[in-house]
Amino acid sequence: MQNKIKGKIIFLGIFIILISKDLLAETSFSLYSEGLSFYKEKKYQEAEAKFKESIKVNQWYALPYYALGRLYIRQNGKVKDAIINLQKAIECDNNLANANFYLGLAQLISEKYIEAIHSFKRAYELDKKYAEALFNIAVIYEHLGNDYMAFFYYREYLKETEKK
Repeated sequence: MQNKIKGKIIFLGIFIILISKDLLAETSFSLYSEGLSFYKEKKYQEAEAKFKESIKVNQWYALPYYALGRLYIRQNGKVKDAIINLQKAIECDNNLANANFYLGLAQLISEKYIEAIHSFKRAYELDKKYAEALFNIAVIYEHLGNDYMAFFYYREYLKETEKK
C-alpha cells in the first residue's frame, strides 16, 4: 500500500516538473518574441530588457543570448558583452550556426583573429548558407599575411557563391 502511494507521489512530482518546464519554455519564448519585436522597431533598450527577462525565466534558452549578442555588436563598447552572450548561446545550443557566425564577427572586431576563424568555420560547417564566413576567413588570413590560406578561402568562397 505504501509503495503505491510513494509511486503516485513520485509520478505526480515528475508530472509537475515536466509541466513547469513547458510553461517556463513558453514564457521564455514569449519574452524573447517581445524582445525581437522591440529589436525590429529599433527600441533597443526595451529589447534588451525583454531578452534579459527571458534568460531569467530559462537560462538554457539559446535565442535570447544570441539576440543580446547581436544587439551588443551594434553598440559601441559592448563587443565583450556580445562575445559573452554569443558564447553562452552556443553553450546552450552548439548547433546554432548564426550564433557561431556572429561570434566570429564579434571576435574579428575584437582582433581575436584565430578565434574568429574557428567561429566562422563552425558556422559554415553547420549551415552552408554562411558562405560569407569563408570570405571573412580569407580576409583574416590576408590581414595576418598568410597569402596561401587567404587565396584558398577566397577561392572556396567564390566556388560556393557560384553554386547559387
